[in-house]
Amino acid sequence: MRTVMFALLILLSPLAFLMPVSDSGPATSTTYAVTNRTATATYTSTAFDTTVVSTTGTMMVQTPVSIPSQGVGFMAPIGRCSQFTMPVTVRSGTTLNLEVTSTNPVNLYLLPNETYQTSPNGCSLVGSSLLAENNFTAYTLHWTATENHTVYLLLTGPATIIILTNHGSAQSVQQLATTTYESTETNLNVYSSATIANYTTPTTIPASSQPYYLPPQRLELSLIAFIAALLGTMLLLESKKGLPG
Repeated sequence: MRTVMFALLILLSPLAFLMPVSDSGPATSTTYAVTNRTATATYTSTAFDTTVVSTTGTMMVQTPVSIPSQGVGFMAPIGRCSQFTMPVTVRSGTTLNLEVTSTNPVNLYLLPNETYQTSPNGCSLVGSSLLAENNFTAYTLHWTATENHTVYLLLTGPATIIILTNHGSAQSVQQLATTTYESTETNLNVYSSATIANYTTPTTIPASSQPYYLPPQRLELSLIAFIAALLGTMLLLESKKGLPG
């Protein structure tokens, strides 16, 4: 029996040398991860919008009446009056605004024509007039013409100094021309647009080291060692039994 077990041990012992030893070592695997990202792109553009507006209108004007401001001096004999006459051409709607001041009382008449007759002393008017103001030292004339014609301003008075001042006498408003007005307007407009894009990025991530095992058909060194130890023990026990007591 001892001989058989020793032979078996001898037969199995080469396997311990022929069997490769199992071991563990680092092994790297590759993992692919996907990252989702969002990008926003903003675009800005500028444009000029020009608008041309055309308007047709009538030009209306009002021209002044040419009555120069002036001073008039009368040198008249005692008991008599001197005269001063000034023609004024007017249209319908013309306004006369005249201020008259005098150092001695005077008279003012507005006549429709240049033909007139005064009193024997020359101080008053014989006949009708468009306007009359008598015996004053200060007077403001406001009169509006009702037709197109020439009127005559008549001043009478004794020896005196008269100041005649024009306060904005003007012709009637009239159409001068038909005019086309054009106005150009330019506006600055800024346009903005945003584009949102989603895209994915693959990323390679190295995995951690993992244990490596030999193929399952190979015996582990620990199993061979266990069988060898078991056979050794049995041989030792058998040898003790054969010794004389």
